[in-house]
Amino acid sequence: MRAELAEPMGPLVSAVELTGNLKDSLRVITVGDVVTITLLQMNMQPDVAVFDYRTQRSDDESAKERIGKMSGRLVRVKNPPGTITRELWHAVRSAANADDRVKIEVSGEEDLAALVAMATGPLGAHVIYGQPRRGLVLVHLDERIRDLASRAIRRMAR
Repeated sequence: MRAELAEPMGPLVSAVELTGNLKDSLRVITVGDVVTITLLQMNMQPDVAVFDYRTQRSDDESAKERIGKMSGRLVRVKNPPGTITRELWHAVRSAANADDRVKIEVSGEEDLAALVAMATGPLGAHVIYGQPRRGLVLVHLDERIRDLASRAIRRMAR
């Protein structure tokens, strides 16, 4: 499924385009350090930020400083690369549907958390994740996206 998941599930957008696209969002969920920091640099705080303090498989000390200053309740989970643990699933689902701001620090890898957010987040929310060497992917959660993400997760579970 690696090749299939490498295709963006929404349009690729620039950081500047995010502002207008997120105005009426029910909830903004970022997955990844670079995406989260990009929003913070634009003076926008996501409602949910999922991060691992790593960028392209390398530790990112500046991410700790920048994301650490972000407001919100901190949740720590473990999630090995290429997996979706129950711990990650519950943390993302709960945060996506919460009323407060939540930061989810992942020990391991957070990449597949975007699928969890798309499968379990509230309709009308936006999930933003990075597409390496291509840009930011902006996904508006609707029934079609929820179904696509849920089917992808079910296929991974086999």
